[in-house]
Amino acid sequence: MAQADLDTTMSALQGGLTSIPAEAALANIESWQAQLQDAAPEIASALGELKSQLASGNASGIAQALKQVGSKTTEAAASAGGEAGTKAQQLGQMLTQAGNSIS
Repeated sequence: MAQADLDTTMSALQGGLTSIPAEAALANIESWQAQLQDAAPEIASALGELKSQLASGNASGIAQALKQVGSKTTEAAASAGGEAGTKAQQLGQMLTQAGNSIS
């Protein structure tokens, strides 16, 4: 399984949610979910919910799940240091903004 990458994920989100093919979005979510399962189970769980909502096509559910993943990512990034922490905080903010753009 390919490792999820902060830069790649952020770049995809900058292009807008509708620019990300569904298969690519699900693969990215699954990769992040696998990587975070032990280190950040609360984020991995929120990613599972996002994946379920994407599969259902429920726009308000997708928006809520994006905001939840964004919030949890931002919280986790606050305790992380260095460049990775800064990028994770930016990613969390991007996910929250993406959720807000849907709702």
